[in-house]
Amino acid sequence: MKFKNNTFFSYFRKHNINSWMIFFVLIYVVLVIKFITIQTIDNNILFGAYSILVSFYILSRFGLAYFYEPDDASFDKNYRPTISFAVPSKNEGENIRETIVRIAQTDYPKSKFDIIVINDGSTDNTLEEMLKAKEIAKKIGINVIVVDWKINKGKREGMAECIRRSKNDIIIFIDSDSFVDKDTAKELVKYFIDEEVAAVAGHAYVANANKNALTKMQAVRYYVAFKAYKSAEALFGTVTCCSGCCSAYRREYLIKILNPWLKQSFLGVRCTYGDDRSLTNFLLNKNYTTVYSHEAKAYTFVPDTFRGFMKQQLRWKKSWIRESMKAGQFMWKKNPIMSVSFYLGVILPLLAPIIVIRALIWYPYITSRLPLFYLFGLALMAVIYGLYYYIHTSDKKWIYGVFFATFYTLVLVWQLPWAILNLRDGSWGTR
Repeated sequence: MKFKNNTFFSYFRKHNINSWMIFFVLIYVVLVIKFITIQTIDNNILFGAYSILVSFYILSRFGLAYFYEPDDASFDKNYRPTISFAVPSKNEGENIRETIVRIAQTDYPKSKFDIIVINDGSTDNTLEEMLKAKEIAKKIGINVIVVDWKINKGKREGMAECIRRSKNDIIIFIDSDSFVDKDTAKELVKYFIDEEVAAVAGHAYVANANKNALTKMQAVRYYVAFKAYKSAEALFGTVTCCSGCCSAYRREYLIKILNPWLKQSFLGVRCTYGDDRSLTNFLLNKNYTTVYSHEAKAYTFVPDTFRGFMKQQLRWKKSWIRESMKAGQFMWKKNPIMSVSFYLGVILPLLAPIIVIRALIWYPYITSRLPLFYLFGLALMAVIYGLYYYIHTSDKKWIYGVFFATFYTLVLVWQLPWAILNLRDGSWGTR
C-alpha cells in the first residue's frame, strides 16, 4: 500500500495552528512531568518505566497515525468487485429495516451487490421488519436474501452462514444496529486492488452521540480509537481488529480459515464473542494484510446506560485478552515497530491496576503526600486525548474525551482483572 508524501508542516498549515501548538506544548509538559515523577516516587523502577512507556505508547499512536494516508493514485477507479453485505441479527426490530434500506441505497452497480440478512432466533418483530425492507430494496433493484433461524445460533454462526451463501468477491459485515453512507462500499473495496489485503476496517461513528454524557464520551472514544489507533496499525498493514459494525473481507481468504474460526475454543469453552477481533487474528496469522479506511463511514448505536456500557466493556476486555494471547504468538514476526507497539499495548494495561494502586493509595500512605505530579500528568494526558478529537473535528464534545480518558484510568482499569477471572464465561452479557 502506497502513502502520500506529505510533510508534517504542510499538514500543520492546513489545520488549526493554535490547537496544534497547544497539543504539542502539552505533550512536552507531560514528558517533563513524567521524568519528574520518576524522581519523586522513590526512584521505583517499575513505576518509572511504566510512566514513560505508557506516555510513549499513547503519543506514538498519534504520531504514527499522521503518516497513514493512502495514495489515491494507487487505486483503480474502475475496480468494482462483486460484494455481499452481511447482517446477522437478533432482536433488532427497531433498527433492522433502516439498516437494510440504507445498504440498498448504496452507490454501487446494482448488479454487483446483494444483501444477506440472518434472523438469528429473534423473539421480537425483526423478521417482519426484514421482509418489509426486502420489498423496499426489491423496488430499487437490490436482492435481499433473508435467512430465518427459529433457534438462536449465535453471531459467529450467522456470519459464517453469510460467508457460505455469498457468491461474491467481497463480504462487508454490518452490525444490525448500524447504518452506512452511500459511498461506504466504494471506499472499502478500493483497497482490495492489492491482492495481499484480506480485510478493511471502516470508520464507526456513534449514531446516538448526543443522547447523554455517556454516549458523548463514547463518541470521542470511538473517533480516537479509529482515527489514531487503527491508522497507526494500518500503517504496517496490521489492523488488529476489523470492527463488526463495518468491515470488508475478501471472501476467498475467509473460506480458507472459516472452519477453524467457527470452531475456535479457549480454555475448553467455545468462543461466542469477540468474533470481529478473532476473525482479524486468523487472517493476520496467515500473513494477510489488514488496513483501515477513514472515508468508509458507518454509524452505530452505543449503550446509553451505565449498566449496559459496563457489560459491553467487560465482554470486549475478555475478547481482547483472549485474542491478544493468540496474536502474541505470531505478532513478533511482523514489522518491528508494530511488534513493539503491540506487546506494549498488551503489557501496559495488565500492569495498570498495580500502578494506580501504588500511585493513589500506597504512595500517599507511606509518604503522607498527595501524588500531585501523577494526577497532573494524568489530567494532561486526558486533555491531549480530547484535544486530538477537537483538532480533527472542531466538535465541542472534545471535553467528554477528557472525562472518558480519566474515567478509563480510574474506573475501567479495574475491569481487566475481573475479565481475566471470567474468561471462561461465554455469555454475551448484553443479550
